[in-house]
Amino acid sequence: MRLFKMEIYKLYHEKVFLWGVLSVIGLMMIFFWFAEVGDELAVIGEKSYSGYEAVQVNRKITKEFEGIITDEKIDQIIKKYGIPSKLGENMPNWRDGNYLNDFVVLYFTDGSWQAQILPTQIYTLEESELGKVCENRGITPALEYVKGWRAFVDLLQFGLILGSIVVICSVSTVFAKEGQTKMLPLIFTTEEGRRKDVYSKVFAAFLLTATVFIGIVLLDFILCNLVYGMDGFTNMTGIVLGEKMLRAVYQVNFPQYLVRLLLFGLQGLFLLCAITLVISANYNTSFATVIVSAVCWGMPVILRMFLMGMSAIFIYATPLFLVMHGCLDDVYGAGGIVLCISLLTGIICTVVGFLKYKTKEA
Repeated sequence: MRLFKMEIYKLYHEKVFLWGVLSVIGLMMIFFWFAEVGDELAVIGEKSYSGYEAVQVNRKITKEFEGIITDEKIDQIIKKYGIPSKLGENMPNWRDGNYLNDFVVLYFTDGSWQAQILPTQIYTLEESELGKVCENRGITPALEYVKGWRAFVDLLQFGLILGSIVVICSVSTVFAKEGQTKMLPLIFTTEEGRRKDVYSKVFAAFLLTATVFIGIVLLDFILCNLVYGMDGFTNMTGIVLGEKMLRAVYQVNFPQYLVRLLLFGLQGLFLLCAITLVISANYNTSFATVIVSAVCWGMPVILRMFLMGMSAIFIYATPLFLVMHGCLDDVYGAGGIVLCISLLTGIICTVVGFLKYKTKEA
C-alpha cells in the first residue's frame, strides 16, 4: 500500500497531469458554450432568440405542450408556431424554428434540414414513423425538452477525446520515466522493486485513468444540467438525440443507451491506458512513449478508410472509436463483441507491459 500511495502521489502531482486537467476543463467549457449553447435558436413570431436566451425560451414554451403526444397537440403547435421553412447554407437546424416546431418537422413531416428538404406534407401520429415505432413497442410517445441529454452526449465525446490526450501524456511516464531518470538500478536493487512496485505502477495508472473519466462525466453533467436541465431521461434514444427512428438503436430507452455509451467511453480510456503502459515499458523516455502512443491512438482513423464489413469491428474496438458515440450507433447490436475484443486487447497489453518492465535490464 505504501508503494501504491507513492505512485499515486507521483502521477497526480505531475505537471503534465495538472495542466492537462485544467486544459480539459477550460476547453470543455469553451466547446459547451460556443458549440452547444451558441448554436441554439428559437424564433417566436417575429422575434428571434439565440444562445443561452434561446435555451430558456425553448424550455419555457415546451412546458406548455410536454407530455403525451397527440394529433391535437401537433396541430396546436403548428397553429401557434408554424412550420419552419428557412435553411441556412452550412448552418445547423431551421433558421426560423424553435424546439417545438423543429420536433414536429422532424417526426411529423417529410422535411429535413440535413438534406435541405423543405416540409411539404404533414403526417398524423398514426402515419408517422415515430407513431409506428411506439405502436410496435407498446409505448406512449412523449414530448419533453431533451436538449440537456443531447448536449451531454456531444460534450462527453469531446471531453473523452481530450481526456485521452491527458491519459497518454500522464501514463507515458509510469515506466519510461524510471529509465529516463536513471532510477531503474536503484529500484530494481530494493527488496520490493521488481515485485510490488510494478503492481503499484499499473494500478496507479488505471486509477488515474478512471479519475479522468469520472471527472469528465461529472463536469459534463453539471454544465448541461445548469443550462439545459436534464428532462426526458426515460424517453426513447432517437427522440433524445434528435434522430429518425429507423435504426434499432434509436428505438431503445435512453437509460439503456447511456449505460452502454459510458461503458464504451470508460473502456476506451482503459484500453488506451493499457496500450500506453506497454509502450512505456519498451522505451526509456516519456517523449518517445507519447509519440508512439499518439500514433497508435490515431492510426485506426486511417485504417477505417480501408477496412469494410466485419473487419471494421476491430477498428471500432480501438480507444479512439470507443469514445465516439457514432461508434455505438453503428455497432449497437454487436456492442458486446466490441467490448470483449477491447477488453481482451487491454488485458494482453497490460500483462505484456508488466512483464516487459519487470524483466527490463537496469
